[in-house]
Amino acid sequence: MKLRAILYTLLLATLSMGCGGHGHMRQLERLEAQLDTAPEAVRLALDSIPLASLSDEERALYAILRTQADYKCYVPLTTDTLIRYATDYYNRNKKSYRAAMAWYSLGCVYTELRRDAPAVEAYLQAQSLFPDTTARYYGLCYHKLGQHYLNKNMSDEALAAYTAYHNITEGDAHLYADIGLAQAYIHKKQPEQAREILEKLLQHRNEMDTLSWGTVLFDLGKIEYVFSKDYDKADTYFNQLIALYGADKVDATYWFKGDIAESRGHSDSASYYYETAMKGYDEVYLQYNCSRSLLYLTMDSISQPKLYGYLKRFEQSSDSIKRIERHSEIEEIHAAHTMELQRRALAQHHQRFIFIFVCLLAVIVIGVLLIERHRKQHYLRLQKELHRNQAKIYRVNESFEKELDNDTHLREEVLALYRANLMTSISLFKKEPWAARLETLSKLLSKDVPPFTVNERTQLTEVLEESFITVITNLRDEAVRYSNNKLSTENIHLCLYLALGYSTGVIRECLAASTDNVVNQRKKRLPSRLPEDILELLRDIK
Repeated sequence: MKLRAILYTLLLATLSMGCGGHGHMRQLERLEAQLDTAPEAVRLALDSIPLASLSDEERALYAILRTQADYKCYVPLTTDTLIRYATDYYNRNKKSYRAAMAWYSLGCVYTELRRDAPAVEAYLQAQSLFPDTTARYYGLCYHKLGQHYLNKNMSDEALAAYTAYHNITEGDAHLYADIGLAQAYIHKKQPEQAREILEKLLQHRNEMDTLSWGTVLFDLGKIEYVFSKDYDKADTYFNQLIALYGADKVDATYWFKGDIAESRGHSDSASYYYETAMKGYDEVYLQYNCSRSLLYLTMDSISQPKLYGYLKRFEQSSDSIKRIERHSEIEEIHAAHTMELQRRALAQHHQRFIFIFVCLLAVIVIGVLLIERHRKQHYLRLQKELHRNQAKIYRVNESFEKELDNDTHLREEVLALYRANLMTSISLFKKEPWAARLETLSKLLSKDVPPFTVNERTQLTEVLEESFITVITNLRDEAVRYSNNKLSTENIHLCLYLALGYSTGVIRECLAASTDNVVNQRKKRLPSRLPEDILELLRDIK
């Protein structure tokens, strides 16, 4: 093992020689890739990296690697100072693998320090930061949470954690999940479910390490002693455990052997086992239970029933208070963690809402721009069509005037071009907002409608003349050619409104005429100013 570690160190040191000019990040990333397979080599390589020379990002990664390498190599973790570099560096609200590993490593430190509440908080925080829930350490968080929940006698939460761990693991990891499930069932006082799991694990001895195998034997012995009251069978499991570990490494087992001896009435043997357990194992609950059992043995020997009763009541009250405190401590952490997750979910919901809103707004803007672009393209196309037709009209009219017999065919061609221009101009006007307003006006004439203002009529006139610019030119030319007189602006507008198909009432409002009769009189005078075929074209264009 030492030779392999040295070889790994030499290899990693050689690879890191090419990292000049890039700090230590490349070297740390290589060590990160080796962490699970060669933690001893990673520890040795980290010893050669001065912490003071690292950037903030490098120091955060170094803290994760050092904490995990020490934890995997069973080096005691006595403080959270180093790993706090990493948890302070990474954003708690941004998911990333290293941020999750920083909090997972902090949880490992608190696990070593036997601080259940902050350990639970760290593992819950780590799980919320893993971007991939299939990551190995995401599942290990469930395993760690299960252990701490059991420490706090929260059997339901422990069972849920171990069940979740069992559901996302494969291979040997299932064995560790099963051990946790069995322990949770023991705490829930459901020994049959626990026994069923543990007896199946007896068939996988070769797949388990010594510590896990010893845990299976210990839990089976606990079930036989506590629930089945089969002291002989329980003693058999505990003796197997002593043979597996050695007499100096099974202090918790001596606690149960003391209980068995006490139940059989062997006070001296019970005292021996309790005292032996307390000498070699400083775990607080074992010390508490063994000292309490020794106290009861001593009370029995001095025969003080009243004092014994007070002590019993005190113990029961103390146990209840501790159980409440254990639960409330973790429940506060769970509540805080739940609120944090809800806050993040709400923030993500708001972000999604804003994103969707921005996307919809962008679609609307793009749609409006496309519509406007299409409108402009259509407008330009119609304008080009008008100009082409107008050029043809000039050419045909010129030919018509040169013909001595005024060729009827040329006149029909001119009228066809007039019709095309008039239709195109009407299409242009119909796309203007004023067209919709005049349509509305025609529907409301029977009601009291406020008259157009001077400014409104000016705007209407500008839109009308812009849309019918070539038609206006043609009407003026036809009036001069027919009556040798110029056509007034009012009569031109009258012709255009007739071509648009508006009623006398609408035309009256548009021309600011005093009555419908005024409009009708103007209509009657049009035949003296324009040829009949032009007037017929204006009437029939609809």
